[in-house]
Amino acid sequence: MIKTKRIYEPKDDSDGTRILITRKWPPGQKKDRFDEWIKDLAPKEDTLNKWQDSKRTEEDWKRYTVMFYPQMKESESVDRIEELRQRSNNGETITLLCYCEKGEHCHRYIIKSMIDNSRSVIGSD
Repeated sequence: MIKTKRIYEPKDDSDGTRILITRKWPPGQKKDRFDEWIKDLAPKEDTLNKWQDSKRTEEDWKRYTVMFYPQMKESESVDRIEELRQRSNNGETITLLCYCEKGEHCHRYIIKSMIDNSRSVIGSD
């Protein structure tokens, strides 16, 4: 099972393995807030900056995803997504962590979808 959560939310017994998927360390957080840190599943800095500097409209989100999806087709990202898919298929509960508020547009939802549907999303063009 793949879940998503904000890094600032308290740990829960049902979280399973908590994996931070950001490029930068979360301000004010200690290592005990997560079990693993996978930077390869975070947007590149220029992509994130363009999103953060935007008005965050639906059109801005579309532009962000057009930049983000190809980054997740790079070999390191593909390997990480496949590894998490296998772990989830083997019964491990994984919670993907990021800074964004619940319900906001966030790459953790994209990554969750890619893990859940990795065959169709990461396959060849």
